[in-house]
Amino acid sequence: MNLLERTISKITIPVTDLSAEIDRAMTSQDGVDFGRLNDVLFRYISITGERHPAPPQTSVVISCADHGVAAESVSAYPPETTLNMMCNYLIARGGAANAAANYANANLIVADLGVNTEHTDIHGLLHHSIARGTANMTKGPAMTRAQAIQSIETGIAIANDCANRGDRCILPGEMGISNTTSSAAMVAAFLGLPPEEVTGRGANISDARLAHKVEIVRRTLDVNRPDPHDGLDVLAKVGGFELGCIAGLILGAAARRMLVILDGANTTSAALVAHALAPNCVHYLLASHASLTEHSHPHALHHLGPTPILRLDIRLSEAAGSSIVLRTLGQMLKVWETIDTSPEEAIHRPLIGALCSPLPPQAGEANMALLKAAPVTEGEWNRKAAVGSLRLPPPNQSSMSACQYRLDNLAKPIHSLGYLERIAVRLAGVMHCERPPLNTQAALLLITESEALPEVLVRILSALTDTRGIPVHILTSHDSEDAYAAAYRLARSSPILILGTDEHKASAAITDALTDALHGAAVGGSLILPGDARTDRLAHKTEANSPALTPHLLHVLPDMLTIDTELTAGIAGIFGIDILHAALHVVNDMKTFTETGVAVAIDGAGAGRQVHEQTKK
Repeated sequence: MNLLERTISKITIPVTDLSAEIDRAMTSQDGVDFGRLNDVLFRYISITGERHPAPPQTSVVISCADHGVAAESVSAYPPETTLNMMCNYLIARGGAANAAANYANANLIVADLGVNTEHTDIHGLLHHSIARGTANMTKGPAMTRAQAIQSIETGIAIANDCANRGDRCILPGEMGISNTTSSAAMVAAFLGLPPEEVTGRGANISDARLAHKVEIVRRTLDVNRPDPHDGLDVLAKVGGFELGCIAGLILGAAARRMLVILDGANTTSAALVAHALAPNCVHYLLASHASLTEHSHPHALHHLGPTPILRLDIRLSEAAGSSIVLRTLGQMLKVWETIDTSPEEAIHRPLIGALCSPLPPQAGEANMALLKAAPVTEGEWNRKAAVGSLRLPPPNQSSMSACQYRLDNLAKPIHSLGYLERIAVRLAGVMHCERPPLNTQAALLLITESEALPEVLVRILSALTDTRGIPVHILTSHDSEDAYAAAYRLARSSPILILGTDEHKASAAITDALTDALHGAAVGGSLILPGDARTDRLAHKTEANSPALTPHLLHVLPDMLTIDTELTAGIAGIFGIDILHAALHVVNDMKTFTETGVAVAIDGAGAGRQVHEQTKK
């Protein structure tokens, strides 16, 4: 048997007895239901077979290759961008994959599977070139069957190397100009769907180029007629070397009992190849997000089975979404350890039970100016008089514009990081700075009916907030007249404020206190995350009456987290902080086209907006 056959023979279905036991324990917690976040936990525990596995050592693996179909002008970027970006990952270190690896504390591996260039001097690059790009698949197969096997076996070998180093998780990614055309053709072939249903904008191409791309996918399928029952045939005829490598990473990881977290459309289309060769590999997969614009992505995920927990409108496959799910897994492992530990054995930091003294305002002229411009002081707050007419400090438009310009000119397709970009711009506005820093402080204000929280909730909150450095402040609804002042003071020191309650039922006192806190935090200048379903519903209702609140609100449920549960006590907002931290890594860790030398867009929304500064007029 060759390496591919030997690997497939080792892939078995994980035993789920332990995860079923943990499922019962997790779902029996009174008032705390983590919904599909539990699926992330159960998948990893079933793979490891351990009751309390450590968070997995992880590698982000970026496979790079060129595509002959690029000659058909289906991308917004010139073909040399593949080489530019491969150099960016390892030399300038300013790609989305670099930011994702930094954020996830993961090792970054970059492999050349077939970039169309001669290059021998890129330090750290894995040299596995099969050919200098695939053939133009509109004229015949993209590669030979032997090359398809070689690309998959390369991925298997890389997965084995990762496992031998102690990795227990792989975040696959890719770089290859025009490879969304291959992905669309692969999904159409496997699922029997027409090209127009699976072909998306890729690197944000124009309407005219999208229509042309659909016809290229149609022509490719007509010329090659790939067999949907033969994964190697589909890969060979309409795939790419880097996509074959990702399929191999999945197979190799499954054989070595490692978790694979899928990212964008291209990693998911590659997973279809792995699934066609070894259906049991799906038991080692998690889906992070589903693209809203790359139409092949949701179709492929539906076929494979994993349901994503994020909805972030990300259009890349550079681990931007999967790195967030990896962080979520780490937090769920802490929650499970907390729940599975007796109260007597538990060690947790005490929660802050009261706001006894004013918190100091942030330093800086902009924040002091906001403080002076606040329309009411803590002692003057009157809910009935203020709602609908309250003057809130507007976001700084200059900072937002500067942040947006930087994001547009980071080395990536324009707008391709979706919500992560929008979050960075929102933070720039409330913080009055172009690049909000990585150490931007967050806090949780929890409004409760009683002074004492359930013990299990205290332990869960401590587990979730401790490593994030999020202070928890508790205010009872009996002190509702202080909610505005408490939120205002917190906002002066915490640009991000999670607001939540542990109460599910309607309560006038809780409603009034949350309403007051929303306004106090906004006047104080925070970006507010409604941290649970109850608070989120109230926030929507309140901003309908007070539209000036809208720039200060960032809705997590269900806008960004799709987890089929309402949660409580600000917990959804705490998980939302991981999304905000990913956005901060994007705006701080990535580098511009000027800094990296990567080619700018020649079509679509990025054309003209993305520039090299030395040529900017």
